[in-house]
Amino acid sequence: MDTEHLTETSLETIWNLCRDRMWREAYKILGSRADSEDAVMDAIERIARNIRKFRHLEDGEIIALSVIYTRHTAIDIYNRKKTGPVPVEDTDMEKADFTDPGQAAMLEDLEELIFRLLSEMPAAMRDVLNLHFHYGYSDREIAEALNLSGGTVRTRLSRGRRWLKEKLAEKGVDVYG
Repeated sequence: MDTEHLTETSLETIWNLCRDRMWREAYKILGSRADSEDAVMDAIERIARNIRKFRHLEDGEIIALSVIYTRHTAIDIYNRKKTGPVPVEDTDMEKADFTDPGQAAMLEDLEELIFRLLSEMPAAMRDVLNLHFHYGYSDREIAEALNLSGGTVRTRLSRGRRWLKEKLAEKGVDVYG
């Protein structure tokens, strides 16, 4: 798909670009066709409420953001239907979901290290960090998009930052210098 649609990304554009990936992500978590369809439709509703956040994004970023919305919607459905929590770490995203594939070759050593560490980070923390730092979402916007409380968002941001600093320090990167 060409990128001329970027300034006017519509819900239809997002649907056509992302529906298959969204459905696969939901099915991976829910294992049910009907529940997965519900999760995708609920995610599309959440996306519609936050459509302004999708404007000016490139296709890869639109897909990544849509998958994040879907993952959290599917987790919500899973948790309503089951007594135990979903194994969030089993829902890891591929590298292409975090960065523009055209820029991946240009990453510097530190960026590559951070990316590798982020891929190891528990998905719940990673998604919140990704929305906050990469997409510029406020705490309130993250809470709304992922159907979390503000306190949960702030906790995940704090824990994610601390986790990343600890892992970088283990690799010999001075995060305070």
